[in-house]
Amino acid sequence: MPRTMTPAAPSARVRAPEIAAQSEARFAYPGAAGLAALRGQEWLLTNRLGGFAMGTAAGLPTRRYHALLVASRRPPVARVAALNALVERAEVQGLGAVEFSSFEFNARTPVLHPDGCTRLAAFECDHSCRWLWADDRTGLDLTRELTMFRGVNAAGVRYTLRRAPASRGRAARLSVRPLVSLRDFHGLIRRAWADPFAVRAGRTGVEVARDGARLSVELAAGAARFAEDPQWWYDFFYAQDADRGQDCVEDLFSPGAFEIDLAPGVNEAHADLVAWLDDPECGHGGRPRHSIDEELDEQRRRGAALAAAAASGCEPGDAGVLGVLARAADAFVVARTDAAGARSGVSTIAGYPWFSDWGRDAFVSLPGLMLATGRHEEALRQLTAFARARRRGIIPNVFDDRTGEPEYNTVDASLWFVHAACAWLAVTGDRAAFDRELRDACADVVKWYRQGTDHNIAMDPIDRLIAAGTSATQLTWMDARRDGVTFTPRHGKAVEINALWYNALRSLAAAVAPDDPAQAANLNDLADAARRSFAAAFWNERAGALFDCLTPDDSGKWAPDASIRPNQIFAASLPHSMLDAQRRRAVIDTVRARLLTPMGVRTLDPADPRYRGRYRGTLFERDAAYHQGTAWPWLLGPLAEAVLRDGGFSPAARREARQILQPVLESLDPRTAQPREGTCPGQIAEVYDGDDAPGAPQRAGGCPAQAWSVAETLRVLAMISRPSSARR
Repeated sequence: MPRTMTPAAPSARVRAPEIAAQSEARFAYPGAAGLAALRGQEWLLTNRLGGFAMGTAAGLPTRRYHALLVASRRPPVARVAALNALVERAEVQGLGAVEFSSFEFNARTPVLHPDGCTRLAAFECDHSCRWLWADDRTGLDLTRELTMFRGVNAAGVRYTLRRAPASRGRAARLSVRPLVSLRDFHGLIRRAWADPFAVRAGRTGVEVARDGARLSVELAAGAARFAEDPQWWYDFFYAQDADRGQDCVEDLFSPGAFEIDLAPGVNEAHADLVAWLDDPECGHGGRPRHSIDEELDEQRRRGAALAAAAASGCEPGDAGVLGVLARAADAFVVARTDAAGARSGVSTIAGYPWFSDWGRDAFVSLPGLMLATGRHEEALRQLTAFARARRRGIIPNVFDDRTGEPEYNTVDASLWFVHAACAWLAVTGDRAAFDRELRDACADVVKWYRQGTDHNIAMDPIDRLIAAGTSATQLTWMDARRDGVTFTPRHGKAVEINALWYNALRSLAAAVAPDDPAQAANLNDLADAARRSFAAAFWNERAGALFDCLTPDDSGKWAPDASIRPNQIFAASLPHSMLDAQRRRAVIDTVRARLLTPMGVRTLDPADPRYRGRYRGTLFERDAAYHQGTAWPWLLGPLAEAVLRDGGFSPAARREARQILQPVLESLDPRTAQPREGTCPGQIAEVYDGDDAPGAPQRAGGCPAQAWSVAETLRVLAMISRPSSARR
């Protein structure tokens, strides 16, 4: 395959009006923005099973996770990259070939080939993603529209090939070649060691099987056919993987190509391609039962309903961004299946592309993703699914992305579970369902934390505070560890764990008080004791802030960690706070002054010698910076909520809280949004650089779409904008 083609200048053609007319929203990046900007802008479509499609606006894959169909064989885990890409190429009689696709090859000296991204005139993404390529030499325009089918492992691609009047007398042919891997979506394949592909071709479709998975691809068009032509394409290069210090080269297999003819005198041709995982081990495979048009209509109706629910009771000026957030939230709410493949509940994907469903993220996110959008039944199903999987009072931290087996290495997931369960009761008022499904699980968490459970999680009988872990464990959300190095050891009594413990005791006491006042009194007595101890143990008078953690020293005493970190904000933001008004405000002021950035809250004070202001480099280097200065958008929510609670939800407090969220809200608003490297239109990234300067603004990192980033922004904006529900 040639490796010598160099990119030409981007096409100067303007965005086509037919593309603009189809767009409901929100983000358009014409080719004139330049190839670098298009490469840095990612997009995401999901299918409610944990499966997804993802790539760059340029159509150029830069990660191993970039594919047109990543399917979940055991929703929401066991994911495989099924359809990696499509190679689109047209031949015009007498004028030669025109390429629409783009890839990079050769890690040592990356080469762009083909150069289709130089012909990209427009890209838009809402319920589907649409690319318009325009070639002045041949007069051909090609539109590709990609959508994911919800509830089934399938993707649809609609092609429209048009030509200018000058070329109407010439025959033309569009060739569409699938590139497949059928590999674990975290991995890469090379021909030298990959299992062979089995191909079964038909007149308008093909099946490709490997390693127990089978992909089917069909094309519906009046003059279309499939031509079997097995090929291996070598040395695809993924620049973002290389930037992270990962393996970054793979080979992909193609079974042949679809061909669509455009006869002389005919001005345009249409074709719908559908690809699906037809997997006997997966209950969510098979060809979609409805058309691409029907799927898009249903997604538009669903998106409108979610947006309306999120905006209900809110200020009219917030309806637009709340609608964007509600549609973004929908990407993370997925089905969970049991070992037999039957649907067993609802879960939350922590982030795309690489995270699965994490208990901590699920219950931090539940109030924003589900309660703020009226999805109360789904919230109950998620709470119930995790409650049934608890062990010795611990809610699973994560389900293995390959096996689906639960892992329990967490101290905070269970406390966030109690918080979310009590919030669900407060919003729905459904005491019967709470008592039936959730009450025992919440009480079980308190019982085991009180008496002691795995990972040294236990209440100190002297001060009634929770301690957990050892120097070798990472049980809080600051859990970065790589190659045997624990970057932020926080074993002992962590500040946010005890804020959550106190909040859980008070919340559960209020939940059980109507029919069990004795239990409620016991819980409140325990909370009172924890509150007295917390104030004495955690207040750092010198800094006017809270210690981050109390760690046992060699003498058995509790040594305070005076690092200025954001974890203290939860002692001021949760519905039940152990802080008096003066100390609550001091915590807020400290976090705002020393940790707040436009796009997130830093994880460490820049004055600390361990501070790392840029989230860059290899995986080890990124993990070293992950909680040592990197800014997290999700923490803006608790900070803004603390401001609201401190100010009694007054108009002034609402204005102050809104200012904290404003830069993120502007990044979602189509009137103000600007392309940012590493971001995804309509979503909020996992992290940003801690440093922000005019010549070097914060760059997004981690997952381009993160559940709790979206959820906390949505939840707290609704609190600001919806007075009737603000105090819940």
